[in-house]
Amino acid sequence: MAAPAYTPVATNPFAGGFPSTENATVAASSAASFGIGYLQKLREERFSSLRPMSEFFDRNRFSMPGGFSSVTSRFNYNLNYFQGNYLLMFLAITAYSLITNFTLMFSVAFVVGGMYFISKIPPEGVVIGSNTFQAGQLKTGLICIAVVLFFFSSTIGTVFWIVGASAVTILGHAAVMQEGVEGEFVSVV
Repeated sequence: MAAPAYTPVATNPFAGGFPSTENATVAASSAASFGIGYLQKLREERFSSLRPMSEFFDRNRFSMPGGFSSVTSRFNYNLNYFQGNYLLMFLAITAYSLITNFTLMFSVAFVVGGMYFISKIPPEGVVIGSNTFQAGQLKTGLICIAVVLFFFSSTIGTVFWIVGASAVTILGHAAVMQEGVEGEFVSVV
């Protein structure tokens, strides 16, 4: 039996040469629009479900759960019902940890500013002294500096603190907040 006809497909990403500056500009603008589009989608989907603070902190609905089944049913209901509020709590805890850890805030600002200035470098590079540096070389240098900065600013400890504080706060609230009346109707129907 004869082998099927095979037509090679060009899969080499470098076959077409390096992208032109027009293509690079289009790629950069599409990446920026992706970020803006993601933020708009986040605002429309997650923050549209924000519940009023009077409902979120309703003291009449706070009570200790009766058992494990009560905790799991409260988790299922409250994590879905208050998801916008919990996201806002997570963002507030993250902002607090950045503000209180000045070295981490400086490191993040340094990396973001460095990436911004590197994105403005012309294709022929930048001359520093008698050397010409391309954007890729400067990004490599920025990464090396960023690793050291993030190491000394205890980034890993801060991430674990954010995860732990968010888990205790959010899961604690979800466990002690009784389900709403509409939650009981959903289980009946």
